[in-house]
Amino acid sequence: MIKVEDIHKSFGNLEVLKGVDLQVAKGEVVSIVGASGAGKSTLLNIMGSLMEPSGGKVVIAGTDIFALPDKSLAAFRNREIGFVFQFHHLLPEFTALENVMMPALIGGAKWGSKEVEARAMMLLEDLGVGERMHHKPMQMSGGEQQRVAIARALMNNPAVLLADEPSGNLDSRNKEELHKLFFMLREKYNQTIVIVTHEMELARMCDRCIEMKDGVILDSGSDAISGERSLAAQSSAREETL
Repeated sequence: MIKVEDIHKSFGNLEVLKGVDLQVAKGEVVSIVGASGAGKSTLLNIMGSLMEPSGGKVVIAGTDIFALPDKSLAAFRNREIGFVFQFHHLLPEFTALENVMMPALIGGAKWGSKEVEARAMMLLEDLGVGERMHHKPMQMSGGEQQRVAIARALMNNPAVLLADEPSGNLDSRNKEELHKLFFMLREKYNQTIVIVTHEMELARMCDRCIEMKDGVILDSGSDAISGERSLAAQSSAREETL
């Protein structure tokens, strides 16, 4: 579903990504972990076409996304890529239902379309906030707002869902519920999900845990705790040396 080939990214003289290769299968839930500055969010932003690489290519669902003209890329992003961020970025003047419908409306659907409204309502129900669909963001808790943001990301039935620290702004109870939610989405929609996270509890739940450091992938993760094992092994080796 996602193929990243030899991705480089520099900001002036600072090289943030140094030839990253990565593949994610359809229906796979993958986490990306590493210290701050490792390049995790930069890689995710490039995968989502929010940022253009200095070199390399990204193929999503068979489409070389950076080979597309700007307008075609914007349409592809709206249709095939769903985004979830640490801060939900809901539009405060609109209800939950209207926020969820927004990507379809941007894509050309007509306001008031019964099909669009029905899908938005279904997603809100699936995500456990159906009773909040006519509430505005300020009338909802942080956890509820994040669930609405996930419903919005899924509105156009995207090929991939990309999440950047999605539970970073939530309390422990809402974090746990949100983590379980991602796997419900995979089971129900066969959704392909890539999550950048510092939460090792979430990383351990994923099919694979990809560890990054200094702009490269150290471990592409044959299992979900390989990154944690690698870090533990390095720590043990240092202790033995001392």
